[in-house]
Amino acid sequence: MAGPVAGQAALLLPVPANLIEFMQLYGSDDACRKVLIEARWPGGFSCPRCRHIKGYELREYPVIECAKCGHQASATAGTVLHGAKLELHKLFLLLYLLVAEKDGANCKQLKRQVGVNYKTARLWKLKLSDMLHCREKDSLIGRVEIDETIVGGSDDQSVGRRLSEKQRYVLVMVEDRGRECGRLRLEAMDDAKSETLATVVPSNVQKGATAHTDGLHGYAAIEDHEITHEPEVIGDPKQASKKLPWVHRVASLLKRVILGTLQGSISMGWLPWLLAEFEFRFNRRRANKRPLLFARLMEFGLKTTAQTRSYFLKKGEMFRQMGLS
Repeated sequence: MAGPVAGQAALLLPVPANLIEFMQLYGSDDACRKVLIEARWPGGFSCPRCRHIKGYELREYPVIECAKCGHQASATAGTVLHGAKLELHKLFLLLYLLVAEKDGANCKQLKRQVGVNYKTARLWKLKLSDMLHCREKDSLIGRVEIDETIVGGSDDQSVGRRLSEKQRYVLVMVEDRGRECGRLRLEAMDDAKSETLATVVPSNVQKGATAHTDGLHGYAAIEDHEITHEPEVIGDPKQASKKLPWVHRVASLLKRVILGTLQGSISMGWLPWLLAEFEFRFNRRRANKRPLLFARLMEFGLKTTAQTRSYFLKKGEMFRQMGLS
């Protein structure tokens, strides 16, 4: 049964156990707006302008008007939902569907289940993935397995470490906790040169950690960033999964998601956002944490400012690559 869940930011909201409970809790714009108001002002309304604690909900518009200064405050202001033309209950449903299934939902599934056009589903999936990309930034600690893998195109397109135009490197970094793996970080890269690795690894792995890698010479550069480096030359490729088991399991899972949910097709411009969504899901993969995914996604959304179309254009011409220009 659904119940209130408290996050680190004291976010309290009912968490549905299934789609039927979701529709009962969040099936209307009024129900969703009530949850947003309670989440934004858990101790009662406080005017963002003058801090007066008394306000009135207007019937004509979905805002609260301050009784002192007349400022009209929206429950969605300053969140990823602000300025959305899509109805609130459909936006909530988009959030829920992204985490309800183990492998998430692609744009065609969102279009069909939410009842929006494909362009709208694609835009909001991008916005929510970008939110995760900005939030999941805690550095890995302890012993960390690191290896690069290739996504995109077909396996026979790569010769050695050279890539085709449809391929990218993904650096896989996983905390090694002995019998289990810890948290995950993924970064898309154009190459696996020492200069690139010297930037990507320290931005994801904490100083003082130990990096366990294969024998690629480029990893030596991370030693200049107070990270202990333990390289291991792996002559036989068949032994790689035994020497670095966690990164290879994650790489295999990632490629299965691309093959299954996305039918093997992915725009390289979309890749960083796909990786962010995969990280979010993987780092909360345990069964006792899965009911919290919707609550955590809502918490992120309330802390993230809505981005405009021009924002995404500046981040790699995303809309042109995705046909949204």
